[in-house]
Amino acid sequence: MMKFMFDCDDTLYDCQWPFKMAVKEILPELYCDDLSDFYHLYRKKGDEMFDQVQDGTLDPFTAGILRIENTLKAMNLSISKSQAENFQKVYKEYQYKIHMDPALKNYLMKENYEYAILTNGENQHQRNKCHSLSVCDFVDEKNIFTSSQIGFAKPDIRAFQFVLDQMNEKYEDWYYIGDNYVNDMEGAKKAGMKTIHFNRHKNIEGPCSDFVVYNEYELIQLMEDLKHFNL
Repeated sequence: MMKFMFDCDDTLYDCQWPFKMAVKEILPELYCDDLSDFYHLYRKKGDEMFDQVQDGTLDPFTAGILRIENTLKAMNLSISKSQAENFQKVYKEYQYKIHMDPALKNYLMKENYEYAILTNGENQHQRNKCHSLSVCDFVDEKNIFTSSQIGFAKPDIRAFQFVLDQMNEKYEDWYYIGDNYVNDMEGAKKAGMKTIHFNRHKNIEGPCSDFVVYNEYELIQLMEDLKHFNL
């Protein structure tokens, strides 16, 4: 049986969609068809606070407010406190309206594969997103793990080791599928897993990826190939 462990954000869904909707609603003057540079800076500012959110010294909602404030400050723009609060509120609402690509979800549901999820982030927030994506239609809930739940965050190899040890599985039997080269590919490869880089937004790549795909349809085809060639 093929075994696949997924990241959540930017792997099971496109993280830019909730962000684009929040910008369109709260900051319409900044909205355009291509918000990738804006979003990448926004992700960077979020990453700078990740450890504080992970250890509980900063709550996720406050971190979200600081995140958009710091992003716009880096762009030499300003935002009022009420706008920042509204942006985070709307962004969070859209995060719970996310959906998987129907073709990928249908494929995962019909195939007799074994699945798990390992995602960085605050436990309940990430589980709420998994619920919005209806991942339990194909993943056993006991095989869903978050970094704040287990105490280790990717790329720390202990995160991958904890999950596979909990499931009593051999590392080399599993493929890890994720969007972030450092967190997902380097971490999983160092832990002894096989790796599939779902490079949705065409960010950095490297030798720790056994395979690279750029959209859901390429991922489906790769999984089919792996099944048929028993790789």
